[in-house]
Amino acid sequence: MNKVLIVDDAEEIILAVESALAPLGVETMTAQTVSEALQKAAVNLFDLVIIDIMLPDGDGFDLFTKIRSLHDYKKVPVIFLTAKDDIASKVSAFSLGADDYVVKPFHLLELRARVENKLKKHAEMSMEGDQITAGPLTLEVSSQRLKVRGKGEFIALTPREFKILLLLVKSPDRIFSREYILDKIWGQDVFVTDRTVDAHVCYLRKKLSKFSTHIESVPGEGYRFNPRTVSASLT
Repeated sequence: MNKVLIVDDAEEIILAVESALAPLGVETMTAQTVSEALQKAAVNLFDLVIIDIMLPDGDGFDLFTKIRSLHDYKKVPVIFLTAKDDIASKVSAFSLGADDYVVKPFHLLELRARVENKLKKHAEMSMEGDQITAGPLTLEVSSQRLKVRGKGEFIALTPREFKILLLLVKSPDRIFSREYILDKIWGQDVFVTDRTVDAHVCYLRKKLSKFSTHIESVPGEGYRFNPRTVSASLT
């Protein structure tokens, strides 16, 4: 389940935003000040943040900068939701790196569509240089190391376990048959069975622990990586 932080000091706006997002099945938390928002961002891993510019103890631009400075929030989408419709404010928001800018009063369906779009993009794999990030997992390709969101240590994988995970995360939601995985990871001239793939996926899941449900079994088809799965990784 995706988690969204709503930062606004107007109760009626918070209720309207929660109403707009309810059909998406997201979990929402709220904050009415900059300090409260930072406290909640420090102890929770949100998938998207909605910020008003005018807040009682500061402004949304300052809050945006502070949230983006947090280690786990460098790529988390942020939407400004504000009554300020002047060009200068919009330019400032996008110059800082905001993902979207919505002016009050807003239409519930439009806000829902914008949030849904940002959540989908955030859930999909992103690649920067040697690193691939999918859901809560980050793979370092050259060193074949894996780390998970919110954790400092690496998870030790065998070369084949890493290659299987890399194959899956590079194409999120795509179903890979056991035969395809065998061909790609072991090669055509190695005589192993489908059960070999199952065994390696089993070992991989054990090492992923609470993040293991991101690797889904598709009966009669094979395996796929789902970055949006509701799992213990988000609880």
